[in-house]
Amino acid sequence: MSLDGRLFENIDVYVEKIRKLKSEKFEVKVQKRKIRRMNEFQILDDLKVLGVDGSQLQPLRDFGIPFGGVQAAGIILHHGKGEFQVFHRSKVVSDTNIDFERFRLEIEVMKDNLERADIAFFDGSLRALYTAELSEALKKAYQREIESLLKKSERLEIPVIGYVDRSFTRDLGFGIYDSMVLSDYLEIYEFTSPLNTDTPLKALYFKLTPFLPARIEIPEWCEHVIDEIVEVVYAESRLGSTNAYPYILERAHSYAKISEREKSAFLRALKSMGISFKFISKVIE
Repeated sequence: MSLDGRLFENIDVYVEKIRKLKSEKFEVKVQKRKIRRMNEFQILDDLKVLGVDGSQLQPLRDFGIPFGGVQAAGIILHHGKGEFQVFHRSKVVSDTNIDFERFRLEIEVMKDNLERADIAFFDGSLRALYTAELSEALKKAYQREIESLLKKSERLEIPVIGYVDRSFTRDLGFGIYDSMVLSDYLEIYEFTSPLNTDTPLKALYFKLTPFLPARIEIPEWCEHVIDEIVEVVYAESRLGSTNAYPYILERAHSYAKISEREKSAFLRALKSMGISFKFISKVIE
């Protein structure tokens, strides 16, 4: 039902809707359990953990440049040995599908280095790409990349984890986000049993802080090692700067990021080619 007047004039309706939502009691029927080990160094000792992330350089469409760039970084940490390896890949891509090309490069880096690790972390949701509002052709392209990774994961028996820090999924059927429903249901370091997603992935929620639980997505074949996977997520998160986000992904993000210095260098290169814009001059001052 529409209301007369501006939205701000009807703020009491908005507030009442929120109050009603927060007071609602949800009957959660998902099983839950707690991690068994709490010593993060013991959990990670001698484990080789792979993390992958990516970044992109947006096309300067306003200035007639119809392409951008993507890069992905992977890092393998050999815990307890003080050893790590970092590797980069990059690609110049058209402006029509830069997000997909970044994703594809991240998956490529993960697949090519998977057999060197014991477990791997991907930053973000894989399941969401099965339901995203994309063209049918692009959705299938994403799914091909994901399923190729999942098949390799199963063949090598190396778990791949999609880690979602803030999930807005509504699979439980309550009409609001699952993470909000489960926030009061889970105690710290408790996690739910795996949930079906109608994809080759299982999902669970793991509460690492007093706030909203994180969503963890794993291949279906990993269900029998779920306790070990959640322990690794816990241990990596304990090493992170916030105690709630995996250290391996923090490191991968730092290596994947295109720095402001690098962006300025790109713009200077354009200027040296005779392309001079007021925008560029402001950026590289």
